[in-house]
Amino acid sequence: MLTELSRAERALHLRAVLACEAAAGAGLGSFRNFEQRGLMAVSVSEPTLSFLATVSGVVEGNVADAIDLVEAPIWSGVGPTLIVSRPSGRLDTLLRHAGFTRVEDRLVAIKRLGCGPASWHIGNRLEVVDAQDDDEFADILLAGYQVDGMTADFIGAEHRASAVKKFLVRDRADLIAAGAMTLHGEVAVLGGASTLEDRRGRGAQRRLLRHRLEAATGSGCALAVATAGPESASATNLRRAGFRLARRPAWKTKSKDPASGQCG
Repeated sequence: MLTELSRAERALHLRAVLACEAAAGAGLGSFRNFEQRGLMAVSVSEPTLSFLATVSGVVEGNVADAIDLVEAPIWSGVGPTLIVSRPSGRLDTLLRHAGFTRVEDRLVAIKRLGCGPASWHIGNRLEVVDAQDDDEFADILLAGYQVDGMTADFIGAEHRASAVKKFLVRDRADLIAAGAMTLHGEVAVLGGASTLEDRRGRGAQRRLLRHRLEAATGSGCALAVATAGPESASATNLRRAGFRLARRPAWKTKSKDPASGQCG
């Protein structure tokens, strides 16, 4: 039987696949995704999108396969990050001996739906509405993220996908924040959320989080999943909302030049 963490990681992988398909359709490069022995991999051809290149689901039982997978000629020069589900001293030793080093942990937040309300107060002035226009939603989301170039193009393409549920926060007459959600069986992934810089600190993200949890519950989901920076305000909001936060160790090795086969 799959654990909640396994179900969460699987849903996050499916969300990444959805995003990559949308990006490929927008001409933003080539992407591949595959699964084997519990490992879930995504490869990209565009170095700017290297954060997507991952092998997740790494445990002691498949770490040797994960190491072999990183050595396979499938990464287009953009080496992946290995994300460990269940860390152990033996697994750490194997990865270090294989030339990997620790990088910033990947945080996953998991909440079993229907298990108590969020523990925060939000004022009544903010209203969450369904986004009626993909471009309007993307404009608010990207303005809040303050990104440009290929990263902005990728985020925009991902959140224009029809499978993405899109919500906006209105403060009186002004749209000030955006948040997205996708459903993967019984798991809702709360992905893609930002607030305009001059409207932060007013509870918009807490309002969006609560609204998406209610929407996920109403859609019959049993779990909600999100990611955040380990020490970020988003992580604090998730903890207050009753999410269990789990750090997943991440490991990186030197990438190989695809033309020469040598480490760069």
